[in-house]
Amino acid sequence: MPAAALATEGQVIDASGKPVAQAMVTLQPAELALGASIYTVFTDADGRYTLPAKAVGTQLSVRKLGYAPVTLDPTQATKITLTQAQNVADSAPPSAWLPRTGADDLARANTVLQCTSCHQFPSQKVRHYSEMLDGKSEAEKQAAWKAMINYMRVKFVQIGPDQSLYDPAKMDFKAILDPTLGSFDAHDEEQISAFLAKHLPTRFDQLKSYDYGAPLGVTAKTVMREIQLPQDSFVREVGLTPDSPYLWGADLQHNRLLRVDPETGDQKPYPIPYPGPTGPHTIVDTPDGKFWVTMLEQGVVGRFDPKTEQWQLFDKFGKFEMAHDIAPDYKFQAMPDPKGRYWFTLIGSNRMASLDPATGQITTIDTPKDEGESPMHSSLYGAVITRDGKRVWFSQLSGGIGAINTETDKLDVYVPMPQGAGPRRMAIDDQDVLYVPMFGTGELLIYDSKADRELARVMMPDPSNASYSAVWDPWRRVVWIGTSNTDVIYRFDPADRSFEVFPLPSAMGYLRMITFDRRNGNLWTAYSNIPTGAGPSRFVMVDPGDAITVGAAQ
Repeated sequence: MPAAALATEGQVIDASGKPVAQAMVTLQPAELALGASIYTVFTDADGRYTLPAKAVGTQLSVRKLGYAPVTLDPTQATKITLTQAQNVADSAPPSAWLPRTGADDLARANTVLQCTSCHQFPSQKVRHYSEMLDGKSEAEKQAAWKAMINYMRVKFVQIGPDQSLYDPAKMDFKAILDPTLGSFDAHDEEQISAFLAKHLPTRFDQLKSYDYGAPLGVTAKTVMREIQLPQDSFVREVGLTPDSPYLWGADLQHNRLLRVDPETGDQKPYPIPYPGPTGPHTIVDTPDGKFWVTMLEQGVVGRFDPKTEQWQLFDKFGKFEMAHDIAPDYKFQAMPDPKGRYWFTLIGSNRMASLDPATGQITTIDTPKDEGESPMHSSLYGAVITRDGKRVWFSQLSGGIGAINTETDKLDVYVPMPQGAGPRRMAIDDQDVLYVPMFGTGELLIYDSKADRELARVMMPDPSNASYSAVWDPWRRVVWIGTSNTDVIYRFDPADRSFEVFPLPSAMGYLRMITFDRRNGNLWTAYSNIPTGAGPSRFVMVDPGDAITVGAAQ
């Protein structure tokens, strides 16, 4: 007997028979083999959906926040009924368990900043830990959370690549636990442990409601596609260039790039040709079709040509400097300053650095930090370059934002932020306006970098979203914001300062950078929880469904 045909079209209704608009419909294979694709679409105003012709699978799931999810055989999925849920504990994101707390809100922000920098919080494991504290006194809970913070001090130095130089088995254990040397200082330990002891629930089985905080931006034309990557890889970011038909991922865990064929899902590793660990971290393309790749180990950065598959490596920054980001422009492409130099953030030393690839010459510049503060606590993080290349802006997780004058190689501007604000990887538009996601407080800072003037701080839809990055979209003239704690992407329109929400198909959708396919304007990103393998390991494509014309903004 022949197999039943896949039902590529259908309708989603509620218990009363009314259509459910903007419901998420996902089709996936029974087993997620390497390179397998998962497709997601959304229903229209009449509850109807159409899956792409390329979509294949044996499991269809239908979800919408506030309804009980349904999973069924896709050959039978012509009319699907969703019933409203009285309890959303299993479908709400981790951020739902971190409500606003009034006087303690800066403590909540610092908790988000420090605890969600690697993984979602409270993750399922954290919830289990908190459940064990049920019935304990507040003092007992605080002591337990302090013990957990010490445990995380050890885990923090274990997040490097294979053969990492930061092997805790070879390090001074007292130094690992020393709050003056790592990412969590004594103030963080006291503030975060007190906040969790007072405010984090010890029961997670009931949650009456959760609201995204802004309307959904998805339509019946929105399509999302996930491509399965090796589960034991930490492919934290994806790079694309019109000069290559492939997707290129920075696999920090295995010291390599991972090439993925978007048509077939076939994958090929490209080890970094350098002795010892490198930990490729950030990958950004250039207008000539190459990639710059920063690496966290041994002071290495590299330029990779996907056509010739050849590397040009530079190891000028020092073994423990940890090159974190390269400064892109408003098109999210790595661009040099007027002297031909590219700019990097060195998270290991709290310094900005320039590199002239023609000569190999480097320049390093200290950025502000508190006296006695460790560079890892200050965490010099993201960077962008202005349109004329005369300023490079940087952000510090436990500091502020500032600009280096590329003509004088001196600090031009510095705007301090309170501990917990957490300015992360910012965007810059074609008018040199900065959009800085505040990882801790959940605000979007809008700053005129020409006038050196703050324009606004706009609260994002969920204050505990842990927005990791922002990127300017030169075609749609909007800002896309990748969140780490809410399993969504935000679309921010500067014209009216409004947000829209694009829910992701997978839970634990920890996002870092978002980039673009410059041939069609689709968004690409990756799920990248720490530690490696803790969550889904996939590339994610988002076609918003707005049929834009690319090229005009270039």
